[in-house]
Amino acid sequence: IKKGVFMSLIYPFKGLRFEKNIVSKNVIAPPYDVIDKEYRLKLINSSEYNIAKIILPDSYDGAKEIVNLWIEKGVLKFDKECSYYIYCSDYEFDGHKKSVKGFLGALRLEEFGKSVKPHEKTLKGPKIDRFNLVTKTNAMFCPIMALYNEGEKVDEILEKTIENSAPIVSEEFESATHKIYKIRDKDDIETIHNYLSKKDVIIADGHHRYETALMIKDYYNKQGIESGGFDYIMTLFVDAHKGGLSLLPIHRLVKEIDDFDNFKNRLSEFFTIKESKEKCDFLMYHNGKFYSLLFKLARDKDMLKKLDVSIFEEYVYKKILSLSDDDIKNQKVAGYAHSEKEVLDAVDKREAEIGFILNPISNKELTDIAYSGLTVPQKSTFFYPKIPSGLVAYHFDSIKGCNNV
Repeated sequence: IKKGVFMSLIYPFKGLRFEKNIVSKNVIAPPYDVIDKEYRLKLINSSEYNIAKIILPDSYDGAKEIVNLWIEKGVLKFDKECSYYIYCSDYEFDGHKKSVKGFLGALRLEEFGKSVKPHEKTLKGPKIDRFNLVTKTNAMFCPIMALYNEGEKVDEILEKTIENSAPIVSEEFESATHKIYKIRDKDDIETIHNYLSKKDVIIADGHHRYETALMIKDYYNKQGIESGGFDYIMTLFVDAHKGGLSLLPIHRLVKEIDDFDNFKNRLSEFFTIKESKEKCDFLMYHNGKFYSLLFKLARDKDMLKKLDVSIFEEYVYKKILSLSDDDIKNQKVAGYAHSEKEVLDAVDKREAEIGFILNPISNKELTDIAYSGLTVPQKSTFFYPKIPSGLVAYHFDSIKGCNNV
């Protein structure tokens, strides 16, 4: 494949993985950004080889030493062959059993907006922490997630591989079984590469880490190093409609308010309000009571303006509370919560005055928006579940011999 002929370039790689007798000994961890100090301590005390020692290190130099030592001791080993890695997991959400399935590959970096589409706005600013960690260790242990569309041929290969081979990793972690299968067949590898290299992909989770990877690439380029393992980012690719990811909303909080009755009266200009907990556009929670809100006005036909989250920000945050975009970002009055429980806890504990429970954006709405080159408001989506760290890692040396499919 000549570089640049197709769109997004997705390659197999030689995964860096825990030695098979070690992987079952409490070595995996959640993504770094959901681990608090207490949980980190629990993880690193659970095993001398827990991946939290690297993804949340005492120091960046210490992380580099650990990675190099574990490779030297054979705790971490490079696969000898270039592979894609299928990830699948059964999980429970909202009382329903679901399954997520995708594959890990090396996505060649490019500026956002060409064939790699962001789906939401991000707060600008370098992510120095991940920059320092990756440039010290030359490795990525936490994949970002991307969505692809109309991937029937890819799905067939995933199903065939799962049916005809044993998992190379199968671990119970946080009430779910996480399995990794290796796609070794050269024809299957070429089919995946060729098929998805004709398509755009949407970043689902990891916008900031993608931007950080672009900074890392630029950092090496400025040193006169034109190409290398830093040209790629480890990515979990999931079919947008069949891959089994749950697309959840991020709920809204109002932290400060002078007069709830006055606020409620202002709301009634735009919403029909009922003291109940029934199906509605927004569910409001204040002082132990639920209120169902239905938008009174005709929804805009514009694909962005008609979204619940856009209506909420336009009418509640901006019109009623007079918040600017900067006010919303600084979160002095505005706030966010990732679950209904978080909303109720924040209000009950007086960390916020009012909570609003939003409905999720649909997969179709999200893909239509991203493929149109647009982005949803910041903090509109939350994808669940997240793939644990430590199942497969990408090292800058992992791509050697693999990017000439």
